[in-house]
Amino acid sequence: MLLLRGAAEIVTPPATSVPLFGEAMGVVERHPNADVLIEGEKIRAIGKNIESEGAEVIDVKGKVIIPGFVDPHTHLVWSGSREHELEWKLKGRSYQEILADGGGILRTVKETRNSEELELQKESLIRFKNAIRHGSTTIEIKSGYGLEEETELKQLRVANWLGTLGLADTVVTFMGAHALPEGLDRRVYISEVIKMLPAVSDLADFCDVFCEEGAFTEDESRQILQAALKQGFHLKIHADEFGDTGGGRLAAELGVVSADHLAGSTIDTIVALREAGTIGVLLPGTPFAILSDHFAPARKMIANNLPIALATDCNPNCYTESMQLVQQLAVFRMKMTPAEALTASTINSAFAIGKTDRGCIAEGWRADLLVCDVPDYRHLTYHFGNNHVETVIIGGKVIDA
Repeated sequence: MLLLRGAAEIVTPPATSVPLFGEAMGVVERHPNADVLIEGEKIRAIGKNIESEGAEVIDVKGKVIIPGFVDPHTHLVWSGSREHELEWKLKGRSYQEILADGGGILRTVKETRNSEELELQKESLIRFKNAIRHGSTTIEIKSGYGLEEETELKQLRVANWLGTLGLADTVVTFMGAHALPEGLDRRVYISEVIKMLPAVSDLADFCDVFCEEGAFTEDESRQILQAALKQGFHLKIHADEFGDTGGGRLAAELGVVSADHLAGSTIDTIVALREAGTIGVLLPGTPFAILSDHFAPARKMIANNLPIALATDCNPNCYTESMQLVQQLAVFRMKMTPAEALTASTINSAFAIGKTDRGCIAEGWRADLLVCDVPDYRHLTYHFGNNHVETVIIGGKVIDA
């Protein structure tokens, strides 16, 4: 057993069997001067002056304990780098223009295809550990830098390998429909993606599609996702990143688990997603990285009772592993409150990847916890630019990443 003794405060969203939405997203429970007792992978007790004979005691006096962050949208497994594209963006080139010229995703595809699996493991492990040090305790990882079966399988194997290391939990997503490979007919490639589904089904829980101008149309995305559903995949979709191009409406039609980006979604789409029971996963690091002011309308989503989560979108275009930075951007650029940002980074983001046992500090819940060196949980967003996580506990174990 493990006893965290003397925290200045324990802060958590309330325990719930469904994602939080509306005003409930902004309500957190605060337990001052409290201890947490962990037995195995679960939280056994929360309270003052807990005694447990034989427990390992960690003094957390003056610290704040929060749930571990769940990052429900990353592209963490890739090779190469695209720092030169930042200078192109500064000169006014758009994301779509860079992609159309063979940069962006297509450049990373070339580098990932050419990478040996051991090298891909090495590069990805560095990012994985960095995410953990910044507080991520469960991490979703997508493929999508192969765009052909061999490399897609290689990415998925590496993503699964990361989850076997005894560090953070992983959830793996197949995203063969991330972009259209150079020189290949659209109909031919869509058929190839669908043919890949049986081969990747043992390596991925979810299937995702980039439904956007310059990527895949609403009809193409529907075709791929319906085929994935028949193969037993849970569904996600990249939708409405640059405008309301039909991806959000398709997400509602198919009842996907999460629709991600949503910067261009209209009120009608937001309401349709709410009615379908879909979670909106917002990625404020992405517009920040492409020098855009086009952030998702988080306040409209909360006002219309759509449950929302936050994620890093860690990839070569949006290169951050820090869920703390994402929360800071959510507060400063999307006007979410610190409590809403915490809820969206913990319990709601867990629901966005089908996890119902984490993201909350309560008896019987999974012991994924962060000990933070802050005087108040709101410093996680107020004091930006620092890593405030001092200790990471995943499944009841202190993790040294």
